[in-house]
Amino acid sequence: MSSKKKFTLPRELILKKKNEIDLVLRTGKRITGKNFTVFVLSSGKTRVAFLISKKVGTAVQRNRMKRLLREAYRLNRELFEGKEIVFSIKIFFDDFHTLADQIKSLN
Repeated sequence: MSSKKKFTLPRELILKKKNEIDLVLRTGKRITGKNFTVFVLSSGKTRVAFLISKKVGTAVQRNRMKRLLREAYRLNRELFEGKEIVFSIKIFFDDFHTLADQIKSLN
């Protein structure tokens, strides 16, 4: 066993099933931002999903955007305790600090 701390988002905190994501999209509160839309559902569970359309940039850009948003969420996840959240990315945006500030301002 390694004594190093892992700086990752634990797998149990990620929404994977389509019906769970659809539930958040249908019944959650919608918050629209400049670069992404957030759907928030208070459920007692803390979980998150990141959605992005193939219309948004190349595969490299889409993956980078998800990585940046996932890291910004991971650093601020205590703001979202007890909520299921779905981030729907609208445009490619490559500035981590601005994304982190937008996530902080959601609460």
